[in-house]
Amino acid sequence: MRFFFLSLLLASAVRAGLAQNYTNYNPCGTIVTETDISNAEVALSRLNKFPRQSTDTEYTFDVHFHIIAANMTERGGWVPQKQIDNQMTFLNDRYEGTGIRFQMVGVTRVLNRHWFETVDIGLEETAHMHRVFRRGRSTVLNVYTVGFYGAGLNGYATLPVNYRFYPKEDGVVLLYATLPGGASRERQGGTLVHEVGHWLGLRHTFQGGCTGDGDGVDDTPAQAEPHFGCPRGVDSCPGGGEDPIHNYMGYTSEACRTEFTAGQISLMHKAIEVWRRDPSI
Repeated sequence: MRFFFLSLLLASAVRAGLAQNYTNYNPCGTIVTETDISNAEVALSRLNKFPRQSTDTEYTFDVHFHIIAANMTERGGWVPQKQIDNQMTFLNDRYEGTGIRFQMVGVTRVLNRHWFETVDIGLEETAHMHRVFRRGRSTVLNVYTVGFYGAGLNGYATLPVNYRFYPKEDGVVLLYATLPGGASRERQGGTLVHEVGHWLGLRHTFQGGCTGDGDGVDDTPAQAEPHFGCPRGVDSCPGGGEDPIHNYMGYTSEACRTEFTAGQISLMHKAIEVWRRDPSI
């Protein structure tokens, strides 16, 4: 394990805002634009005869964790190794049956209060952090844990369709408190399951509301807006069936989210074949 001690700040206390109640955070900051969808559909059309779900095809991805911390305390983002190990177990348990598995190959620890507090979507500081620490190519999952101070996020991910344009930014950025055993009472491991779904090409179940292509998956009924908690029996877009509140790609409570559909599994396999299979990419 390598330890990078950058901008070493060993202050005895973490800014009060870092200890806030995490249950009010917006679950996901991943943004899927119409251009992303259009580019993805064109690329995926090459595999229009790909089987809906292949139990014979399996993929294993190496995972690098990058722990960005304000100081060497858990409240300062210094995530214990046990939480990382438990997160990997949780991730593989939830992807059981998809033909996709993950194996941890490295943990980098970085002391940098500025990055811990300010990293957010689209910032140049964030891009710099990725450029310094990212490992591997398109087939390697890089996970960065940060504090998202003031950003109101649990995490976000890059889409595989954008790897060719922004290879160094590829990966998942995660609120450190959402790992199993972390400070978040609402999220205990499921955030990474959700964000890795994006990293493998899935969209939110409520993408596009009741109109348009939605999430691009036939067996996830259209959903007008995100749901929280576990509101059973909701049908916000009449005609397609009840909203998929149990799907990992929604915003419902962690206990409520229990499944990927066959169509989502097929889409992830297609995305892997196009963007995340060749180690030379």
